[in-house]
Amino acid sequence: MKNPAWLGDPFAIKNNKIFLTKKVAKRLLAEAQEAFPYEYSALLAGHGATITAYVPMPNSPDKHVFAWDGITFLQALQHIRKNHLQWLGVLHTHPHTPPIPSARDIAGWHYPTLSYWIVGLASAQPAWRVYQWVQDGNSGSFEARDYTLIEATCDDEETTGSSPPKNS
Repeated sequence: MKNPAWLGDPFAIKNNKIFLTKKVAKRLLAEAQEAFPYEYSALLAGHGATITAYVPMPNSPDKHVFAWDGITFLQALQHIRKNHLQWLGVLHTHPHTPPIPSARDIAGWHYPTLSYWIVGLASAQPAWRVYQWVQDGNSGSFEARDYTLIEATCDDEETTGSSPPKNS
């Protein structure tokens, strides 16, 4: 079965390189630092393997997890579709630990073709990592992948820094 048009497939090929605009990276980092010491999270959007936009998600009251309710998540996906983008991944922070997927991250991941970003804020210099889910029989794991920061194009200006969904 083919994925719907709004669901991206940046890792359709194992070693696809993924791209993130510098403008989106800068905004994500600023919002993540504002949320500190809580975990920050966002849905990442764009086209193909290029992230040009994001939808910030509400912060969890727990400093060590990110979680969204179903309505908020569906509103974020609707926002992505309405803007004619594809959902390309999820980003969240580890405010107090390195950007390595936790057991909870692994257990909660259900989108193997999407990118999974973690920004570690525990050190003076934020550490960015992107992962791809790799299925191995009945289990799977995250493998680190490379990414490239790029300049935004004129078309990206409208959708960079999308509005967050409203809490219900």
